[in-house]
Amino acid sequence: MSLFAARNPFLLPGDDAVTLGGQIAGKASAEWPLDFRTRIETGGSLAYRQYTREYGNFLTGSAELALVHHRNEYLSLRTELSFERVLPVEAVASSLDSAIDPVSLQDRYEVAQGVTVHTDARTALNARLGWSRIEPRGSLLLTPTDAVSLDFGAENRIDAATTLGLGGQITSSRSSSGGDPHAWAVQAKAIRRFPRAWNAEIEIGVTRLSRLRPGSGRESGPVQFSGNGSLCHEPGHIRFCASAAVASVVSSFGGIQREVSAATSLDWRSSERGRLIARGEYRRSPQSGGPGGNLPDIEVLSLTSRYEHRLDGQFLLYGGAEFQQRTGLSDIRLNSLTFRTGLLYRIPRP
Repeated sequence: MSLFAARNPFLLPGDDAVTLGGQIAGKASAEWPLDFRTRIETGGSLAYRQYTREYGNFLTGSAELALVHHRNEYLSLRTELSFERVLPVEAVASSLDSAIDPVSLQDRYEVAQGVTVHTDARTALNARLGWSRIEPRGSLLLTPTDAVSLDFGAENRIDAATTLGLGGQITSSRSSSGGDPHAWAVQAKAIRRFPRAWNAEIEIGVTRLSRLRPGSGRESGPVQFSGNGSLCHEPGHIRFCASAAVASVVSSFGGIQREVSAATSLDWRSSERGRLIARGEYRRSPQSGGPGGNLPDIEVLSLTSRYEHRLDGQFLLYGGAEFQQRTGLSDIRLNSLTFRTGLLYRIPRP
């Protein structure tokens, strides 16, 4: 349960009034072993949010189901199904759709099959075939979008601290707005553990995006840089991570988009009962020559801080602040500031 006060919570132009509200949310997960090789993993969440003025109320949630099967020491299979209903403004940090339409609810579906093959103690081959659908509800700017993607890769642990690998991705999307973009990417990967609890991971490669143009067939763009990297420090009581990426992502605004992102996070256990969490995320999608022509770049920024204090084994009190910013198709930068406090109850495990 939480209470909040927000200025322009939906990042709308001309809305600077402070809005009060509350939310009740629940989350649960469980595992059921079928035999010594197979288990079922389930999870779900449900949240009801009410605002005191014009925005009304929203019901959001998610459900996940996974079947995990370890055939033997060499072969593992994982089948996943999930559904999620989100309010885009709640997911500013994870999707650029919120910069286009932060108000309309979205239903997101995903089905995926993954396989991992260990050829020996050091080498692993993996592949994942997935289908996803983003379905905006009542949006005038976003359209239902389907996508099929295939991820594949190989990794080899060359010593106790270093892993090298190669990987690739093929993605195809389709939406009622047309364009039906396709994208492929290939990358080289390196993972390294350093002394004093430092970890680094980097992927560098190239990608190419193609799109249907009215009257001219499918046009391929230039081969462009693709990659991501992260650096984390985890000495025990603190965890710090910084990351950046340039990649093709699926959006309900014109299908596949090229996205530049950066993120940082801090998780500090300040005392036996206290914990401080801070996060920052930034995303940008260049729109020049994209699905909407030469439009302004789409940008979102999210900065959050939260302090948690554990009262006992079941109750946790928290409070924090969140700053959000979006630049949509109108090229106007809009800001939101929210203060939130709440109480979390954890049901003891039997």
